[in-house]
Amino acid sequence: MAINIPKEDLMLMLERMWRIRQFERQVIEVYSAGEFVGAAHPYIGEEAVAVGACIALNDDDYIA
Repeated sequence: MAINIPKEDLMLMLERMWRIRQFERQVIEVYSAGEFVGAAHPYIGEEAVAVGACIALNDDDYIA
């Protein structure tokens, strides 16, 4: 079954995945340089999971 997603939504999803990837790369860089204390759990390769889940939310939905 094919799902017809408008091009504008696809572009929004791609931009969000790209933004998450860039953030993750920066986190890894900062963590590798020892610039913060604690653990880093990179999400690289899983960006579509977050974007797909969030794009399905309604304005009155909540996630934690």
